[in-house]
Amino acid sequence: MDGVVILLTLCGGFAAIGAMGTLAAAAAKRIRGDAGSSEITSRLEETEQRLTDAEARIDELSKAEEGLAELHERMEFTERLLQQQRDRERLPPGD
Repeated sequence: MDGVVILLTLCGGFAAIGAMGTLAAAAAKRIRGDAGSSEITSRLEETEQRLTDAEARIDELSKAEEGLAELHERMEFTERLLQQQRDRERLPPGD
């Protein structure tokens, strides 16, 4: 019977050591920053999506800016033509 008690004590001790090893490994993982990797991955994916959306928006704004620049050039050209027409109307008729 003493052998059984010793065997159970040893098994219990090994089980406790195994559990402590698992806890120690989990604690070490947490200290290293490996814990919550799914949360980190989720945040990284969200950030990547936001970056992709921002880049798409920047492209849209760049195209709109190019369109505005073209409209500005056309407006200036039209203003010059109108001014030339007005200048011709002010000149006295030539012979």
